[in-house]
Amino acid sequence: MFLSSEGLNPKNAWPSGDDSAIWDPPLEVGLATGLVDVPDQIISGNQKEDPIEPQLKLPAQLKDLKVRVCHVNSPSSFYVRFAQYDSQLKRICELVKQKCARIEPQDVEWKVDMYCAALFNGVWERAQICSDVTSSDSAEVRLCDHGKMMKIDVSNLRPLPSSLIGSLALECTLNDIRPTGGRSTWTNTACDSFSYYLTGASAVMTIKELTDERPVPVTLFCSNRMGEFISIADFLVSEGLALRQRKPSNINVQQPKDMDPPSTVREVQNKSETETSSPSVPVISFPFQSSTVSGHMPPKPAPRSIMTAEKVKTSLYKPQELPCLGHIQISISAVGEDGLIYVRTQNAGYQLEQLKERIQQSMKALPRQKPYTWKSVLGCAVIGPDMLWYRGQLLEVLGGHVKVQYVDYGLVENIPVVHVYPILLCDDVPQLCMICQLLGINPVGGKWQQDAVALMREVLLNRSVDMNVVELPADPRGPVTVELFIDGLSLSRILCQYEHASMDRTVSPDKRLTVMPTAPVFDVWDINTEGLRDPEELMLGSFTYPNLPQEGEHFKVVVKHMCTPNELFLWPLEGTADVKVNGESLDEALTRINRNIDTLPRLSNFPEGGPCLAEYSDGKYYRARLMKFISAEPVTLLVQHVDFGSDDTLPTSKLRQMPAELLEFPCRALKVKVAGFKAPSVTREENVLPYSPKWSMKAAMEMIDLLHKNITASVVAQEPELTVLLYSEDGELVHLPLVTKGLAELE
Repeated sequence: MFLSSEGLNPKNAWPSGDDSAIWDPPLEVGLATGLVDVPDQIISGNQKEDPIEPQLKLPAQLKDLKVRVCHVNSPSSFYVRFAQYDSQLKRICELVKQKCARIEPQDVEWKVDMYCAALFNGVWERAQICSDVTSSDSAEVRLCDHGKMMKIDVSNLRPLPSSLIGSLALECTLNDIRPTGGRSTWTNTACDSFSYYLTGASAVMTIKELTDERPVPVTLFCSNRMGEFISIADFLVSEGLALRQRKPSNINVQQPKDMDPPSTVREVQNKSETETSSPSVPVISFPFQSSTVSGHMPPKPAPRSIMTAEKVKTSLYKPQELPCLGHIQISISAVGEDGLIYVRTQNAGYQLEQLKERIQQSMKALPRQKPYTWKSVLGCAVIGPDMLWYRGQLLEVLGGHVKVQYVDYGLVENIPVVHVYPILLCDDVPQLCMICQLLGINPVGGKWQQDAVALMREVLLNRSVDMNVVELPADPRGPVTVELFIDGLSLSRILCQYEHASMDRTVSPDKRLTVMPTAPVFDVWDINTEGLRDPEELMLGSFTYPNLPQEGEHFKVVVKHMCTPNELFLWPLEGTADVKVNGESLDEALTRINRNIDTLPRLSNFPEGGPCLAEYSDGKYYRARLMKFISAEPVTLLVQHVDFGSDDTLPTSKLRQMPAELLEFPCRALKVKVAGFKAPSVTREENVLPYSPKWSMKAAMEMIDLLHKNITASVVAQEPELTVLLYSEDGELVHLPLVTKGLAELE
């Protein structure tokens, strides 16, 4: 079926924030069918406004109703608003704003089904609470006049006057179609397509049957390019997104004369027999029963009944088995928004594989879905996105959705209520996921921020790491206090390094953070604490720099590293090379330390700018400065070799703690800016430095050739950065050939 831009053409059918109807029929068709929106009428002094009607009243005529689709969940749940109520909605919104906008936030105990005024996108609207508000600062509400559900901060809620309580949105379901593939729920593709075309659209609707049950079954028609109204149900079927609803084939059989009709069947008279005066034989219909055909008129459907919610009560799954104190290997399955970490031991991982197979074997078919109260349901069974069964715990009811936690994984999701069943699966097996909290750190702001949780998820999820169990909870369902180590690096220190948390100084000394041992932990009963110091006392200071000549004084230098033609690292050849500590030069001290490099411990602290020893490509260790973390998987850091100026990205295994004696030597390499020239305003070179595109590769190579000669430097300024002029052995400025070739400009 080809659909037009006015109808279902994907290129033009994205619904906008405005209620302008991309589905609106052409003007001439609208006039013919009475479907054109009528602008707000100007009310003269002799006319009076209709009274406010806060509650939707269905018209007596249920056919060909003009509506606007205001919110879509699926073909089985969408909300419409009658076009005749547009002016009413505007007046109601104005009244809500007048009566509620100036009221200060109140301490209200919000309960399920309570009406309120909600401030959403700067507009005050009527809303209804969908779940109890406990300790959180937000409430799940449904906008009464739109049907949309969302979370809104309680500070943006106000009590709604009783005179304004009501709703102008009607929840509907498309009649006579069902999901494809034998599913009980609609696919994401079907829901997305339905929402894509229908949200905000004008339509013509017929209510098939009016009962107190919601959603109401309807047929829905919208216009295409030709101005023809097409059935949305037919469109979904034609696109392969829905199937026609199966109807039971009712076979009519003769009723024995000596047998009274059962109360569950309906007597049907043939129309031709009714028109004649001949005596008729009653004909009855038995659904799904094969028999001799005696009539062709299908029976009338039985009236729909309202099913009452079934009261079901379930208990929690057994709590997880707590480990012993000490180091164990675990795998991370989830990190909560509250910073709690969900882990499984290796044994629990083996049990999980067996449990998954046992659950799938025991659940061969879907249980019958019924309306439940959910208030007394704790443990439950959940159909996951992969259509497999999982054990869950019900956390909160959110209207048509529920918040559940997968008890063997720790994940929390909001899922449709039709995917949850109030039954326990393998309740003899305890939860296989253990809840953990980090020892000795406090999140910035008193609670874990989103970027901190994102970092923990990036570092931890689906990894096997070492965990030190420090303290067990009194409540077996409570969090275990632990330390986590990633490649020997403490997670707590990573979070502090990124300023997501701070160390808790109130933690007792026997529970302070420990360093992850490089070898397996064995029981040592002969404990000697002599010589132990607080890790903070071992922190080294910063590197020092040599004294520079006075401004204007010339001194010989050697360039060791170039970033750009006018940003260099150089060695002063006078003063720094002759510095000795305890009779040793820096080179001699490094040679001695490299002979026994394996005796130096790995880094356990990673402060920005902190000194360390870093391995170079020649296999030897040199002095370096920690710059920042580069990646979390694997953990790598950016370091700068302070005696050469070059940068390197290294894993923690190639970093060592630097002996304090090496800090007494000043840094050899000085970062300088070369004065007198700059990058050209316009470069004709295609190859440029990727980290500094204003400089060409040709300029960089030319400058390297110029710096391989005997160079003399003269200090121009020391603040805000060290700036020098460089001279060749002929006494000329080094950069002049670059300017002559057009690779640089005079500054």
